[in-house]
Amino acid sequence: MAEPEGAERPEPTRSDDELFAELVAGFDEPVAEDARSWPEAEDVADLSDFAPQARPRPVIRPLPVVQAVPPVDPRAWSPAEDPDEDHYVPPPPPPITAEPATKLALLALVGGVVLALLGGFAVLPSMATFLGVMCAAGGVVTLVARMRDPDEDDQDDDPNHGAVV
Repeated sequence: MAEPEGAERPEPTRSDDELFAELVAGFDEPVAEDARSWPEAEDVADLSDFAPQARPRPVIRPLPVVQAVPPVDPRAWSPAEDPDEDHYVPPPPPPITAEPATKLALLALVGGVVLALLGGFAVLPSMATFLGVMCAAGGVVTLVARMRDPDEDDQDDDPNHGAVV
């Protein structure tokens, strides 16, 4: 680009580093009266006007005293019982009965486990271990085989057996 005629080129300015070094060097020097940049009205010679002034303090009244109520543990509370209210008392459960085949299968399962453990610890001969394992297996097979519904005609067509979520 061509410069217009008669335009003066500005002189190159000092670098920022040079300017900063000059400012730091003259930081502690007093300012000459003719070089200061603030008005004369802002000069303060007498600082007595800046002494702290006494100011009135607000009257502080004590807070009212409130009687504290001891805390109550909500877990310690229980409602008053109403003697007139009837409570549901379930009927006594029916006696537990099992068919003889089920009782025999349970006896074979428990007895077989005991025989297998005693035979395994070498208290009984090794034939007892084999007999115990066979009795336990027979008891399990018998119990699993008897887990069917007693009345197959009473079956619903619902594959969920009534459970709907």
